[in-house]
Amino acid sequence: MSMIFKVTEDYNGKLLRDFLRAGLKVSRKTLCMLKARENGIMLNGSSVTVRATVHTGDEVALKIEDCEQDENPNVFANGSMPPIVYEDEAVLVVNKPAGMPTHTSFGHYDDALSNAVCAYLKSKGQPFVFRAVNRLDADTSGAVLIAKNKYYSSILSKSLENGEFEKTYIAVTDGQLTENGSIKGYIAREGESIIKRRFSPEPIENGEYSSTEYEVLCSNNKASLLKVTPITGRTHQIRVHLSSLGASITGDSMYGSKSALIARQALHAYSLTFPSPLTRGRITVYAPLPEDIKSLINTYSLEFSEENK
Repeated sequence: MSMIFKVTEDYNGKLLRDFLRAGLKVSRKTLCMLKARENGIMLNGSSVTVRATVHTGDEVALKIEDCEQDENPNVFANGSMPPIVYEDEAVLVVNKPAGMPTHTSFGHYDDALSNAVCAYLKSKGQPFVFRAVNRLDADTSGAVLIAKNKYYSSILSKSLENGEFEKTYIAVTDGQLTENGSIKGYIAREGESIIKRRFSPEPIENGEYSSTEYEVLCSNNKASLLKVTPITGRTHQIRVHLSSLGASITGDSMYGSKSALIARQALHAYSLTFPSPLTRGRITVYAPLPEDIKSLINTYSLEFSEENK
């Protein structure tokens, strides 16, 4: 299957290559793939090279959809799909449950989000390569954005790198916070660990700059309920940042302590705003809170309302 694009007036009389690279934002890697495919690039129904001249209204067909030979043999279709909170021709957004890894890994060959999404799309007869644009820790629940082909993945990944996404999380912390604030500093690996991170307000060896803003939605002498917005996207950023305030996320055994009230860190990716690769307009989606975090909020006599959007 090919995707059809119409040449805009801005590229009238220019090379097809210019329209593909600058107009459609086709990456170099994707362009090489299209060149290698039979009839991968068509102009008004004819196979052409990228040196062809285009005119306003010309139709460019790109064989960019995934084929069976593109599929990863190590990611097989299995499992039930998490709730879908948004879907169109380009993307799929799901509300990932806690305990489900985003990608397959050692010990999780058949129970990852990638397995479930592949099963869902294969049931529709669509060959598919799993391309999560954002990812969450296995025990963090919430919105995960998945691109439906290489082209959309490239556009969205570039948008993410350029800071065009906005992500908000809901977190319950063991420490009491009473005022809104921000955390800025540097995150690096903790010693020889490949997983754990440490935070410093000052530059540290191999440290990456990080920034997080938070809003206190509700607080008492037991816990705090926060809406958290990561400005940068470092590994474990929210977890290590809140821990640095003495307000570690409830149930986060790595940066705080275990909890008898919840079996994982009480962190949920609640909303996601991103530019649509179809319309270039902005899309905002919400992933409802899971029951374990709702129960924790109630147990701590905190309050959360959809009005907090």
